[in-house]
Amino acid sequence: HHFLINPYGLMFDEITASSLVKVDLDGNQLSQSDYSINPAGFTIHSAIHEVREDAGCVLHLHTIDGTAVSSGPEGLLPLNQTAQLVTHDLAYHDYEGIALDHDERPRLQRDLGTKNHMLLRNHGTLTVGRSVASAFERMYHLERACSMQVATRTLGPIAYPVDQLAIDKNTELLSNPDRAELRSTQLVWPPLLRKLDRVNPGYRD
Repeated sequence: HHFLINPYGLMFDEITASSLVKVDLDGNQLSQSDYSINPAGFTIHSAIHEVREDAGCVLHLHTIDGTAVSSGPEGLLPLNQTAQLVTHDLAYHDYEGIALDHDERPRLQRDLGTKNHMLLRNHGTLTVGRSVASAFERMYHLERACSMQVATRTLGPIAYPVDQLAIDKNTELLSNPDRAELRSTQLVWPPLLRKLDRVNPGYRD
């Protein structure tokens, strides 16, 4: 029940492996750092690590399209294939203000349950994975699906309908967590790391 979290005060492109801060579930810093941690970020991440033993990695973003869809009354809809990678495994959590109150953690835990994608209403996106690879791939699909929905909605209020049988077929196909983990770790993640080694090898420091 110790985990690593971003140092509060560094840009994302300044953070390296060794600059991450080790904390416990009470927010105590267990590693030496010139930086503290974001208390709101700690509340959200610690809530999930506390109850999800399978949560090797938790990602949380405040992107424009992810926040836009989280703020819409309809949430994320299965409008396309990318969205259907997500919607069968998607939870929602209502906004309670900046997450400084640890009393919110049980409600976050309840709302997430066993799902691996979450829209934090009026706030942003969140994914859980056994590994960084699977959490990243889930976040990529969640964010892309949100962007596609925002783009689709600019065409008008009505989208071309998707047959429910197709949605059910994709749900059955995509619901195997072991298969998803293998795809993330063996197919998706290795080429992404090779690309990162080319463009920013210092992340390994």
